[in-house]
Amino acid sequence: MSETSDLESVKRALAQAVEEAAGAAELARLLTDYQRRLDEAARSEAEALTRMREAEVRARTAERQNTQLAKHLAEQRYQTEVANWKLASVQDSRWLKLGDALHTKNPGTVAKTLKEPVKKRPAPKRSDFKPELPEVSEAPATAAVPDPNAPRVSAPMAEGFEVPKGPLARPYLTVAAIVDRQTEALLRYEWRQVTNFGPENWAAMLDQHQPHLLFVESVRPGPRQGNGGRWLEALAGESRALRDLVEACRKRGVKTVFWHSGGPISRAVPAAEHFEYVLTTTEARAREWKAALRHDRVGILPLAVQPRVHNPIPAVGGRTSEVFTLGAVALPALARPAEAPDADAAQVPAGAAQAPAGAGAAPAGGPPQPQGAESFHGGRVWQPLPGQDDDDKTSYDDVLTAYRRAGLVVAVADADARVISEIAACATPVLRLAAGVKPEVTVAQAEALLADAGGLDREAHLGWRRTVPVTPLLDPVFDVVGLPNVRNSGTVSVIAAVYGEAELEHLLDQVARQAHVPGQLVIVAEGVDAGLVEKSARQILTPLKTAVSVASGAGGAGGVTGDTANPADGPALPQGVLQDLVIRVADVPMTRGAALDRALRLAEGDYVAVVDPRDVYGQHYLSDLVRYFGSTDAEIVGKASFYAHLPESGATLLRQPGAEHRFLPEVGGGTLLGRRQVLADLGFADVSDEWDEVLMRQCRADGVRVYSGDRYSYVCVRESAVGRLLGSARLQGYFPPEPVALI
Repeated sequence: MSETSDLESVKRALAQAVEEAAGAAELARLLTDYQRRLDEAARSEAEALTRMREAEVRARTAERQNTQLAKHLAEQRYQTEVANWKLASVQDSRWLKLGDALHTKNPGTVAKTLKEPVKKRPAPKRSDFKPELPEVSEAPATAAVPDPNAPRVSAPMAEGFEVPKGPLARPYLTVAAIVDRQTEALLRYEWRQVTNFGPENWAAMLDQHQPHLLFVESVRPGPRQGNGGRWLEALAGESRALRDLVEACRKRGVKTVFWHSGGPISRAVPAAEHFEYVLTTTEARAREWKAALRHDRVGILPLAVQPRVHNPIPAVGGRTSEVFTLGAVALPALARPAEAPDADAAQVPAGAAQAPAGAGAAPAGGPPQPQGAESFHGGRVWQPLPGQDDDDKTSYDDVLTAYRRAGLVVAVADADARVISEIAACATPVLRLAAGVKPEVTVAQAEALLADAGGLDREAHLGWRRTVPVTPLLDPVFDVVGLPNVRNSGTVSVIAAVYGEAELEHLLDQVARQAHVPGQLVIVAEGVDAGLVEKSARQILTPLKTAVSVASGAGGAGGVTGDTANPADGPALPQGVLQDLVIRVADVPMTRGAALDRALRLAEGDYVAVVDPRDVYGQHYLSDLVRYFGSTDAEIVGKASFYAHLPESGATLLRQPGAEHRFLPEVGGGTLLGRRQVLADLGFADVSDEWDEVLMRQCRADGVRVYSGDRYSYVCVRESAVGRLLGSARLQGYFPPEPVALI
């Protein structure tokens, strides 16, 4: 019996191996065929490019001919006509005719000649002469060389990082701010911010702008001091200008807030005690401030980032392999070759965020030293991050660019947590050192991180996700201060076209797992019984207390409406909970594009997300995409680069590697999230699987800005590599992509 069972096991293993080999062979055949067609397209493209270059050469030749004609031939003809005109003028002059009359024998001719008027024709004009093309030698055009490589990234509509303008989260609110350059960039998109005033003209500023709030930060001297440094003496208590400003605001009913963002509390107390409210960054600091001021009007405004400024949009030229160090404690061994890592290397996992050592602590191997000039390790540049020293005059705009250029930032003992957060928000990986780690171990960890490009990208994305935008953190501040706080929270409606019971259950599972739960889910189903739809929806979404609306028929009228939310079950629905589920069961066959267009007309959210029930979505899929609207002015966001899995062969592909964090002409249809009004104006084409291609062409024709985000939290699942799936794709291997993609 054992031999029989072993034989059966071997047979099954061989059958499975043969099946996997057949799948791999089929994929290899598809890739070979695709490469052949790609070579043919490359040759055709090269021929067309050659003809285009020849046409350009002929056009430039014609332009030179016209230029030469304008300078030579036309001028010669004009000068000839001018000479003829002058000769005719002399011949027609009265004095020349008088000489001829004096030689005649008739005296009456002289008097007649003197009385006869002289008529001259007008002078010639250059515009009357049309040039003729001369013969000019034609230069030969350079033939194009065929390039068989597939284009990895679509041609971007915009490249590089620029600090954008607007919009504002609270445009109705005017705030007079005394802040440094870093905080000015943090808050410039939260309200109408006025900073161009000082102790000499604050009264005129109050009359002109009539602010609702005076927001003052504990500004310190240095290259990032705000308002031109005009308030440093007043903040230090050396003048009464700040006290007079606060008193004038109190008389006008303007709220006053002091934010202690850093530095010793004792230095900021003399200025802060004149304000109505004081904000600090942590609970511990809040307790210290309450003890120092002896009142409870103390709140918390944590350190945060501004998505419009701190975001993964790349700088011009992209990233380099340079390593920047952050903090005042030097790493003295970075200038010499690293030794083999010892047991201490296991104390700090590569890429993991670690608690920094105490301020002033020196790494083993040397005493504390300030960071110095750049050094080299193994041919790689190590240098201090610009703009961190008081003597460094680097502007904050240049510092933002440096955040995006670094390949890795090593944060040493006393690194500023605010700067680390800003760097992470720019999708730059940060290696934080633990206490007592030797410099040579740090070098080994950094090199290990830089050697794993995929792992480095994942750590950078996770670091970006952990950062907190400042906009929601200001909401409780306005509630405490007593100012109105009205802003668009950006509700999301998810729409989907479902064919069959399996797709319906898979779709509901994908939506239920989202960390950012949409406010509405609209499904247009085909081939599914209406009762089954309602039952499945209630089983999966009842814990969310969702209002379910199920209807059948092409018109969508009638049906059964049920409310699964029982007021006795608990409190009201919190924000971010699925509150409305609308399902329409079609009684006639519909293409996927037509079904999505019908679902779009039923959506009510500010944003509309298209979810494909065949694909897999990570927990943070919606939350990541929604956040990109806070950092760009795009009208549609999605993913041009994403992972694709072929279950038949077990292969995993990465489509368009590198097409991340940039404006592109197209994104994948299953990753699309757009403003509802923009999508409603465009609509979805009545086609099956190419509706997204039609939509992207319409976006390019209408000038709709499309932004491609990261490649994570989404896996496209297809039975075979058809259509555009293999276009610009790179084979990753034969494995399930979930551990790599769904982070």
